Formats: sequence, structure tokens, C-alpha cells
Amino acid sequence: MKKHLFLPVILFLAFTGWTQAQNEEDALRYSQLFDAGATARSMSMGGAFGALGGDLYSIHINPAGLGVFRRSALAFTPTFMHDKTSAVYLNSYDDDIENHFSMGNAGGVWAYNTGQSEGWVNFNLGFSYAKRTDFWKNVRIRGVNDHSSMLDDFANRADGYSADELYPYGELLAYNTWLIDTVRGNPLDYETVLSQYGDQPNSTYGELQRRSIYTSGSSNEYVFAFATNYSYKLYVGGTFTIRNIQYESSMIHSEDDRTNTIYDFDYFDYRYHLRTYGNSFTGSLGTIIRPVPILRIGAAVHFPGVLRLHDSYFASIESGFDTPDQDGNKVYRDDSPNGYYDYRLTTPWRFVGSLAFQYKTYALVSLDYEFIDYRGMRLRSMDGTYDFNQENNNIRTAYRGAGNVRGGVEVTLRKYAIRAGAAYYGSPYTSGELNKNASFMAYTAGLGYRTREFSIDLGYRYMTHDENYVLYPNDQGDYAATSSDRHRVSATFTFRF
Repeated sequence: MKKHLFLPVILFLAFTGWTQAQNEEDALRYSQLFDAGATARSMSMGGAFGALGGDLYSIHINPAGLGVFRRSALAFTPTFMHDKTSAVYLNSYDDDIENHFSMGNAGGVWAYNTGQSEGWVNFNLGFSYAKRTDFWKNVRIRGVNDHSSMLDDFANRADGYSADELYPYGELLAYNTWLIDTVRGNPLDYETVLSQYGDQPNSTYGELQRRSIYTSGSSNEYVFAFATNYSYKLYVGGTFTIRNIQYESSMIHSEDDRTNTIYDFDYFDYRYHLRTYGNSFTGSLGTIIRPVPILRIGAAVHFPGVLRLHDSYFASIESGFDTPDQDGNKVYRDDSPNGYYDYRLTTPWRFVGSLAFQYKTYALVSLDYEFIDYRGMRLRSMDGTYDFNQENNNIRTAYRGAGNVRGGVEVTLRKYAIRAGAAYYGSPYTSGELNKNASFMAYTAGLGYRTREFSIDLGYRYMTHDENYVLYPNDQGDYAATSSDRHRVSATFTFRF
């Protein structure tokens, strides 16, 4: 059996990856966290709550923030997301949108006050669910290609193998639907339907290419936390964290002879569906120091987790031709078997340093810096059938340590608050990669109303991101330049008792 048959999703790289092999991109997808389930208050301040605490989502940044609570509380945050992604490919433009409701954050805090004003003032327990990354997204790409086809990549991958050794989720499907075939006299060399009629005057490229990608799911955290407060000057906390991954992707790649000028070729549609789910256990430790009333200094470390992931996938191709075969058929279809694979992903260390300045009860300014070394990600087989050496070496060379910077301000007048912030998520790619500049930028704002027993907060975040997407390897280096604009509106309802 060929090595790549041990892990069929490896070859999915050319079809839905963002310039790296699919498994490296899997590692990155499940390691990047974008505060998708922040409370409205923390979101509207750019997510910069590492030194502030007193907010349910702050537990996910720095668990010491749990110690800031002086009263028990329950909170939940429904969220609405609107995403528009545009793509320019071969000088053609297309776009698509996705609208999605979800519960971004929910949980509670139990505060035990010792009754002392000095020493150990309180001991708090907390639980928080938060959606850390939202995978919902729709992408549409289209363009007329006069120099290559996805069939070229199928043929190149098939070269050197006999028909019964072909990859069953790609090349074999193309072979069984007459899109690629062996060169006469050489059973290990392949050509495409676009090239095998080279003696015909109208045998050429020029097909309309379309690709649609639909992704859904999320990366979720369930955090159980403990924190304590010493004289309102030192806060210490820790968490036990369960990470949960639910990801689903459907890709349709189509090419058709829109002007009826390619000899005998009408169209083909290639479909690939991938579903991934898994869990990990990890934790974090944090502290907040308040040396003077106006200043808070925070630090936290989040330990690596080992995600145990399960992939299920299948693919199909349908092809159409101008000339029927001897049985009168002009349309052919082939489906792959259902595939499964289990593997593990070690996520990277995360370090957070924070500063906050608070002027009485009127105003505060907060800043977080988070560092993640993406080179520390590692993929491993569950059953030892695949060593992942190539993928892990690619992780070391393609990725780097990246910094995320979050900042926010809040101005309070009696029961009302107005907030604003921004966040920058650095590109994890090294300087030699196509997406070396693929950073994320977010701008936030919000309002709040608070009484002793109840508060309601509204938050808005606009996140923008540009990234280059390779449909399949080709000699011209073609890629689609994509741009995503994501709008998120959240409302947090908090009850204190």
C-alpha cells in the first residue's frame, strides 16, 4: 500500500488547504484561538482582560481574574455573526456570506468571602463555557483558466503508480470517470482528457473553474477554575480545561467547457467532505498583582493539550463528455469509500502578559500581549501506522512564534459604561510562506448598564483578514486572494447574588 493511503486526508491539502499540507493546516486550525465566545464586555474592550478579571471570560485568559469577583454570579452571552468572504482568482471576483446564531459564553461563579479585609479575603470557584474559535464560513471562487486544470494535478499525482494503486479519494475517481487515463504504451504515465487529444485543433484549456467551500463548527472550552484573593493585592488562580473540536467542511470544485471549444470535454464536479471531532484536557495558571490601586499586572501560562481527533471523509467525481461511448453514456460518476482516521495533535504553549490602569470607578485602560509558539505543534498517529515526520518537519519550517496584542478602554458614569478596543492576531507563517502577512485585525466597541444585582452589556466586533488560497499546485503559481469581513454582535446578561 502506498504511504499516503495510510492517511487519506494528506492529499486533501491541494483541494482545501491554504498553501500547506492539510495536516499542518489542521494543526494550525485547531491551535489558533480568536476569542469568539468572549462576553460582550470583554469583547468590546478588544479581549484585553488578563489583568482585570471580574468577568466570566477573563477566566479563559488569566484564571486569577476569577479571584476579583466579590459576589456569586451567573452569566450567558448569545451571539450573532455575519461573515462575508470575497475572492479574486484569475482576475475574476466572487463572494459569499454566512449568518449564524450561537451561545458564545455561559457560566457561573461561586464566591466565598472570609469576612476579612486583610489576608485571604475570598476563595472562588467558577465554571465557564466559551466558543474560542468559530469555523462557520462560506467561500466562493471562480475564474477562467487558460493554462491549467485540477486534472493536471490528478495526473501528476498518479504518475508512477498502476491503476489499482491510485489514491481512492482523488486520482482513482478521476481515472474511473475517464478524466485521466494512462498514456498508450506506458501504464505508469497519465494524461488528462484536456491533453490526450493534442492532435485536435480545439484541444486546449479555457475551462470555467468554480470552487465552493462550506465550513462549520467550533473550538470550545469548558473551564473549571479556582482562584483566591490576598488583601486585594495578589490574586492567584488555576483551571482545568476541556477542549472540544467540532469541524465540518464540504468542498465542490467544478470545471466546465463554457464555450464548447474543448474537444469532447463538457464538465466535471469533484466533491470532498471532511468531518473532524475530538477532545483534549489541559489547564492554566495565572496571577494578578495590584501593587498600587491604579495598577494591575497579570501573567498566565496555558499548558499544551493533546487533542485526540477523529476524521471521517468521502469524495466523489461526476464527469460529462460531448461524445457518448458505445453504450450511449456521456456522464460518469464514481464515489469513494467512507474513510476514517484517528490521530493526536499537541497544541502549543501560550503565555499571556497583561497591564491595566484603573482610575477609581471612572475609567480603565487594559493591554494584553499573548505569545504562542506554533512551531511546538505536533501530529502523531493513534495506531502507529504513520510517523508524521514530513508534516511535523513542515510545521517547524512553515510556522513561527506569533504575538497577539489586545487593548481596550472603558469609561463609566454611574450605572452606564462605554467601551472601545482593538486586537491584532499575528500571522503564524514564516517569512518564506505565501501567507506570511496573513494576520487578523479586530476593532471593537460596546455599552453597558449595571446595577448591584444585574447587568446587561452589548458588544460589537469587526474582524478583517486577508489570506491566499491555493486551489491546487500548478506551474503558474495561481492562487485566490481572499478577504474576510466578520461582524459579531453579543449581549451578556449577568445576575449577581
